[in-house]
Amino acid sequence: MRVAALGSGSRGNSLLVEGGGTRVLVDAGLSARQIGRRLAMLDVATEGIAAIVVTHEHRDHTRGIGVAARRWGWPIYMSRRTATVCSALLSGEEEIRTFERETTFSVGNLEIRAFLTSHDAADPLAVTLTDSATGLKVGVATDLGRPTGTVRDALRGCHFLVLEANHDDLLLRDGPYPWPVKERIGGSRGHLSNRMAAELAAELLHPELGGILLAHVSEECNEGRLAREAVVGALADTGYRGLIDVATQERPTPLYDVSALRHRATGGRQFELFSDLL
Repeated sequence: MRVAALGSGSRGNSLLVEGGGTRVLVDAGLSARQIGRRLAMLDVATEGIAAIVVTHEHRDHTRGIGVAARRWGWPIYMSRRTATVCSALLSGEEEIRTFERETTFSVGNLEIRAFLTSHDAADPLAVTLTDSATGLKVGVATDLGRPTGTVRDALRGCHFLVLEANHDDLLLRDGPYPWPVKERIGGSRGHLSNRMAAELAAELLHPELGGILLAHVSEECNEGRLAREAVVGALADTGYRGLIDVATQERPTPLYDVSALRHRATGGRQFELFSDLL
């Protein structure tokens, strides 16, 4: 299983997840041109993408869905309410497959579970994606003001996490936004702070968590360094050996190999145990 952010931030978000030979994009908030360009940078052909899975209607997650779907024939999976509010982006030529929240559906060899988050959108969702052959599980939770019990439960046991670390509390307080915007960002239906992302990462930590990718980092009210330091600090006394990285707006991350990262995080212990049984 492999994961890469094509780009992440207030100007556009899109995540590539590959498992069992099936590749999907979680959100397409970049232009179709940028999506194609960044997939090429990862040596991934557009013809190999099986679908776009949309988490909510905000333009930094949906900007490219219509053009990309029409250009490359990608079906779009989204909730019924999200499909309704995204109608202006669609021409009617796209293949739209709707689902209900709190359900699990399959795209090729990926089992995808969609669950409700706390955000100021019509039907904001986070998702987990599980490789049906290996059981490796990736959790994606960006754009959430608070990590609800539903979010926590759904993300438990993930082998790779993509978590929002949108803002630093002090930089948001002293930043350029008007006060109502600051209240919205820091509120329960806004965005997750570095501090809260670190607390959530610590809560979700388990021996086989191979990597944490911090996403949706604000260019005005945060720094990637601060986001990473917060999570590193929260996990400092746990012995965690997995990846902690930060997605950026301008270019894709590497394609992270989830199986290899899990192996690194466990120090190979699960493989050693298996070999002892042979």
